[in-house]
Amino acid sequence: MATIYLIRHGESAANAGLKTFGTATIPLTPLGQSQAQEVPEHLPNHLEYIIHSTYLRTKETAKPTINAYPTATVEEWPEVREFTYLDPVKCMGSTMAERKPMVEKFWETLNPDLQMHPTVESFGQFIKRVKAAHLLLNERFGGSHKNVAVFTHALFMKAFFQVAEKPDASAKQLMSEFFDCPVIYNCDFFTYEL
Repeated sequence: MATIYLIRHGESAANAGLKTFGTATIPLTPLGQSQAQEVPEHLPNHLEYIIHSTYLRTKETAKPTINAYPTATVEEWPEVREFTYLDPVKCMGSTMAERKPMVEKFWETLNPDLQMHPTVESFGQFIKRVKAAHLLLNERFGGSHKNVAVFTHALFMKAFFQVAEKPDASAKQLMSEFFDCPVIYNCDFFTYEL
């Protein structure tokens, strides 16, 4: 049985309340870099694979683990990137506090088909991607007895476990229950067996 270690990135500039200029390029803060240094201490003695999303903050979080496991295969998977749903034009140069009204408005709609901008996902599209990530992990590692670290994001992790627990639930149901999931803090990690 393979063990997947899903790891949220360290504290990012956005998490710290700083202005950001594009979700894919948000870097870690010094605290986030320190948190990332501690991740390898919590992982098994051997990792076969290290996977990170396409976003800078997961790449930076994965770096100390990549250095600690030089024989591990490193891969970048767009499937495990964060759920980006706000209009990027309206968010350019904004802080988390400034985005909060837009975030609340999006989630209050409970509309899994709502797409705020052509370059971002609807919740329904996001759930399809999370299901695709489940399938890909199963195809690559299911029953393989490998240890795999996946550096990803909080919303992705919440949806990943929702889909694992309720694979047949509609996107609308998952959206309505999304914030019933526990808070996932920076560099929290959870295991999932295949």
